[in-house]
Formats: sequence, structure tokens, C-alpha cells
Amino acid sequence: MISPEEIRTRARKLWMSGAPLRAWLGAEDLFPYSVPFRKPSAQEWLGRFAELRSAVERLEAGSKASQGAGYAVVFKEVAHQKLGRLRVPESIVFENAEDVAACAGESAALARFAGVAQALRRREPRLGDWLAEQPLRAIEVQGDLPRLLAVVEHFQAHPRPMRYARELGIPGVDSKFIEENRALLGAWLDRLLPAEAVDATVRGLVDGGFERRFGLRCDEPLIRFRWLDRAFMLDDRIADATVPLSEFAAYAPRCERVFVTENRINFLTLPGCAGSLAIFGGGYAIDRLGSLPWLREKLLYYWGDIDTHGFAILSRLRRRWAHTRSLLMDRDTLLGHKELWGEEPQDRRCLHDLDALDGEESALYDDLRFDRLGERVRLEQERIGYAQVLEAVARIRRQECSGVNRDSIC
Repeated sequence: MISPEEIRTRARKLWMSGAPLRAWLGAEDLFPYSVPFRKPSAQEWLGRFAELRSAVERLEAGSKASQGAGYAVVFKEVAHQKLGRLRVPESIVFENAEDVAACAGESAALARFAGVAQALRRREPRLGDWLAEQPLRAIEVQGDLPRLLAVVEHFQAHPRPMRYARELGIPGVDSKFIEENRALLGAWLDRLLPAEAVDATVRGLVDGGFERRFGLRCDEPLIRFRWLDRAFMLDDRIADATVPLSEFAAYAPRCERVFVTENRINFLTLPGCAGSLAIFGGGYAIDRLGSLPWLREKLLYYWGDIDTHGFAILSRLRRRWAHTRSLLMDRDTLLGHKELWGEEPQDRRCLHDLDALDGEESALYDDLRFDRLGERVRLEQERIGYAQVLEAVARIRRQECSGVNRDSIC
């Protein structure tokens, strides 16, 4: 026989599914909801009569008929061969969301939900679909509802304001509140704003995703670069600078070639080279280079570690800029530094096919990912002798200047 405690556990599980709240809204057909339970057999009634009769009394005492809310028990009289007529539970049902909430101890939460539903119907009925999809989340934000609605109403009145959140001046709303509720506000704004007010190419919250999607200014990613040709220094004094990505994209430097390196020290020690610029590609910077349209007009070189991760980054960069060439990432360089090999961390390895490598790069990458040269072989770029770096950069200049017609600085 099922107990009142077991029914309350079932009620809490049902509540957490959100189905009773959706049914309360009329968005789901749930009630009456039958609680499944195993009915005692005639033999069990005979052998455990006193115990089962007490269980039925407890069940009835905890029911809606006795408590005013909760589960309802439908009884049926049956004839037992030896015990005579018995009054036994035939079904247990929840008749509505209020009964589930009462049994689950969530009546106060249901009242808060009703308040949210009423407010949204009055101020923003287009959020009805979200309410049905996220009823438990609606209860969580009930206390913040006035401020949340104030934010979306501001964006409706001032789409793509191109200000920092702190500058919006919404009464009672600070920038931290907007930042803490970006996921929820984003879901609402996607439903409420016209298509032209939403940058649909931006997804997620990473790198100011919310701000860029809905037209707020944000703390932009920074790019560090260094002139290898001192004739191009900023204001004739600054060779090394870190600037916001949008400013670097608009900068469009008058250089012939660009070197991208993942290692900070190698970035700082790349030798002087006429008409050349170096970009520090550490961290996420490599993925931001796709935002620099002027790179298509430059000779572009990437120098990373000779390991599977390094080739994965090269492939990723080349998928955006197909003319990217690798620097010191060849088999001769690897085999020439065998005594300096290390082991690539397992959690950084790339083992899938890379579609943007050339034939020689792809062959070396396969040897590395399949451990044909040794287990997890890796040559970090800073282990390569500096004299070899000097020669590699000089060789690039010689090859370019002796190559096809190009208005290059030689």
C-alpha cells in the first residue's frame, strides 16, 4: 500500500518537472493526474489485515478530504471471501495544480508563479511561451521581475543603444544586475525585439556575446602587436602596443607581412624585419584574427609548437585565412631538435583530421597524433635555437624578394 510520504515524494518530483505549472497556465493537459500504486492482493489482505487497514486509515487521513488540499483517494467496496466487504483504495489522483503544490509543500511558490503570470500578461504577454517553457525559473526571478521588465522595455524603446550597460540609466537597475541576468534577458529580448535589433550572428555569452547581440558596448578583447620594422612605429616611438580588437581592425597597418606566434617570449624577440608586424596569438587571440579584414592583403605566417595542438591552431587560422604559411613547423626542425623534445599534455592533444594543412604538414601531424615518432612528441617553439629563428626570418625575405612580381619591401 502506498503511504502519504511516498505520495508527497511523487508530488515533489511532479512539481519539479514543471508540468503542474504548465497545466495551470493551460499549456498542458495534465489533470486529473493519477498516482500509480500497487494494490494489495486478496491474499495480502488476509495475511496482513490489521497492517493494511491501518495503512488505509493513514492514507485517508492525509488526503484532500481530510486536509482540504492534496491528493484525493477514490475508494471502492470489494467482497473478500473470508473478510467480507472491504473498503479499499481504487485510485489516487491530483485534481489540479493547487493540490500538487499543497502535497509538495510548494503552495507559496505557486502563489509567486501566479503573480509572475499576472504581471507578464499585463505588461508583456508575448513572454507567455517563455513562461510555459521555464515555469520554475519564473518563480526564481519573481522578486526581480519589475527590474527585468524595465530592462526589456528600455531595449524596446531604445534598440541597439550602443552604450555601456552602466550608461543606460534605467531606474533601479545597475550594470551588475544586467550582467548577472544576461542569459534570461537574452531569451526575453530574442522574443521581443524586431529582427533588425538583434545581431543573429552572435551566439552565447562568451566575449561579450550578450552585448554584441543586442547592441551594447562592452569591454572588447585586446590584441597585442609589435612592429618589427621601427620605421612604422606609432608616433615614431611606440613599437609594442595592446589595443581593442575593433581599433586594431580599423588600424589597417601598412605592412607587407604579419607574423603570428603563440609564445610571448618569441613574440617579444622576433627579429627586426622590414615591412613586418608581429601579433601575439596566445589564448583566444588566434580566433579573433578573423575580425581583421586587412589580413587578406598581407603575407601571413604562423609559428606555433610542433605538436598536435599547434597544428590544430594552424589549421583553424588557415580555414579563415587560406594564404597562411607555417614558420618553423616542419619535419627537419623537429628532427633537428630531438634532444629537446617534450611530451604534449594529453588533455591538449588534437586527434581528429585537420582539413586545412598542406601535404607535408598533414604527414607530420599524422606522425604526431599516431605517436609514430614517440609517445606524445612535442617541440615547444621557444626551444628552437635563436640563430635558426634569425635564419628562418631572413630566408622568408630572400624568398619573397626573389619570387613572383610583388610590390614588396626588400
